[in-house]
Amino acid sequence: MQDRSDVVIIGAGPYGLSAAAHLKALGGLTVRVFGETMEFWRQNMPAGMFLRSPWSATHIADPNGTLSLDAYTAARKKQLSKPIPLDDFIDYGEWFQGQAAPDLDRRKIRKVESEPKGFRLTTSDGEVINTKRVVVATGIAPFAWRPPEFEGLPKSLVSHACDHSDLSRFKGKHVAVVGAGQSALESAALLHEAGADVEIIIRNPQIRGSGGHQPVGGPARYIPIFSAQFAGQDWAARDIACRGGMVDRPAQECECANGADCAISGASRWPIEGDSGRWQ
Repeated sequence: MQDRSDVVIIGAGPYGLSAAAHLKALGGLTVRVFGETMEFWRQNMPAGMFLRSPWSATHIADPNGTLSLDAYTAARKKQLSKPIPLDDFIDYGEWFQGQAAPDLDRRKIRKVESEPKGFRLTTSDGEVINTKRVVVATGIAPFAWRPPEFEGLPKSLVSHACDHSDLSRFKGKHVAVVGAGQSALESAALLHEAGADVEIIIRNPQIRGSGGHQPVGGPARYIPIFSAQFAGQDWAARDIACRGGMVDRPAQECECANGADCAISGASRWPIEGDSGRWQ
């Protein structure tokens, strides 16, 4: 069976849903949206997380502003706390999808091929769809950066912050969080709340937040923070995972060689600033 559309949107997160709202508002276009609503936010964000963005920057954009957070809270007859909890943002996305893309197709797109008149898409169950345009809004999960120094270590010991939605499995474990961006600090706070023994390993002696530069050991009131002085850029995975970041000692003498349970990398290729107080 073949179908033809003007536009196919792959992805049903905030950007895919926003694109659907804008394109459908143009009128005269056959627009189809594929994917699970807010899938990345549901499966790859840690439970208990709060959004770091302010209210005004958290609306999912639509052409008339009728699907804002304010419209959502009025429709749901509920009041959201600030900062906005993850579960409420996911629910907002589901409400937005019901308004902007009620005909959402939850199947995966398995293949995208170009053809003279546009593109040929194949769904996970074999249906072929021909379309003039494709919008790819599949999220940031493929861009999570894992330092090459960790290659070869099992995922049970080294993982990325976006690999976890439930951090309770780290209860009672020693966890080293590598990085000082939003993902790293949020994960550290939630790990601490989940009962893990957490230490943050960073190279910069200061943390950048909305209140400016803060010295390590400053306003993050939920977690202890320790600085690690790294000798240049060439550090080994065993050294990075060390609790306390003692890279001036031989790897075999490093405390984490036998003592640490795991390390989580919150690293990314671009700087992200967290809010002061509880780092978001």
